[in-house]
Amino acid sequence: MCSALALGIASGVGTAVTGIMEQNRAHRAQVDAVNRSNAIARQKYINDITISAYNDQRKGEVFTAQLQADAAARSSLYQQREINQIEANRASESAQQELREKVTEAMFASQENLAKAIQSQGTVLASGQQAGQSMMLSVDDVERKYGMQQAQLDASVFDATKAYGIKQFGVNLDQYNSDMSAVNNLSTSAVVAPIASFKTIRPTKQKAPPKPSILTPLLSGFSAGVSTWSGVKTALKTT
Repeated sequence: MCSALALGIASGVGTAVTGIMEQNRAHRAQVDAVNRSNAIARQKYINDITISAYNDQRKGEVFTAQLQADAAARSSLYQQREINQIEANRASESAQQELREKVTEAMFASQENLAKAIQSQGTVLASGQQAGQSMMLSVDDVERKYGMQQAQLDASVFDATKAYGIKQFGVNLDQYNSDMSAVNNLSTSAVVAPIASFKTIRPTKQKAPPKPSILTPLLSGFSAGVSTWSGVKTALKTT
């Protein structure tokens, strides 16, 4: 009887201890799996933050470089247009000076022709010719020559003025072409501010499973002990 009870108790205790150890091993494995999953998620979260920060920094550096390049290009454009304006002013002043010289030359020539005409008329009047058709013809001839000379001077001034207008148009056209060439060298693409990376979502930490109760393996051990005791007891009665 004592032997049967002892075997039953030993069997129950062994079963209970084995169950508790197996239960604890399974629980530790579950806890380790949860901890490992949390560690992987946290490391991925840190990596994503690091990568996003690096990408945003690179975007900022590229954007800054684009702004600086655009500012430099626009500054170069303004400088080139100033140079074009200076050159246009120089060419225009040169054309104006040439016209002034032509006009001044014509004015002096006109005064000289007038003086010569007056002198010629005085010579005719002082020649002693009797007033009449012959003297009038001589005076008319002087006036005709003077008129032709003045007409030639007026034509030369008109031509010089016309030439000045053509040169000034060419100066304006050259300036326009130079300005447009400088503008065309400027990039037409607008500098757009970069979009920041989406905020990295913090992972939800998984909770470790609760520690299992030892009630289940104890009950299993008790049941195994009773079954062993009952089996041994029955076997002893039959012998």
